[in-house]
Amino acid sequence: MADTDPIGWRGVVYGTPVTAVDGVRIGAVREVLGSDADDIFHGLRVGLATGHRDVMVPADNVILMSAARVETDLTRSAIEALPTYDETATYHLASVGWLRKHLGWKKDDTSDEEPG
Repeated sequence: MADTDPIGWRGVVYGTPVTAVDGVRIGAVREVLGSDADDIFHGLRVGLATGHRDVMVPADNVILMSAARVETDLTRSAIEALPTYDETATYHLASVGWLRKHLGWKKDDTSDEEPG
C-alpha cells in the first residue's frame, strides 16, 4: 500500500498534513471527529499553519484521506474563514433526565475518544 492510497477515517493519525483544493498545505490533523459506535465520520479538527488556532473541517469537505495527507475541496481562504474549533462541537442533542422526557446536551460516548 502506498502512502497516497485512500484510507478510512479511523486510519488518519495526528499530525497528518491537510491541504486545500489547490494542494497547498493549510495545517495538520489534531483530532478525527466521529462515532466509533455508529461508524460515522463527522470531520477533522485541523490546526492551521497560520493563525495558531484549530478549525473543524466537515466530513462533506474531505475528498481524500491517505497516510500522506488529507485533501479537502475548500480553498485556503474558505478554511481560514471557518470558525475556531469549540469543544462543545463534540456534543450532540440527546434525551437526558428522569425517564428521558427532556431533551438536553449529552457528551458523545467516551468510547469514541482516542487517548492523547
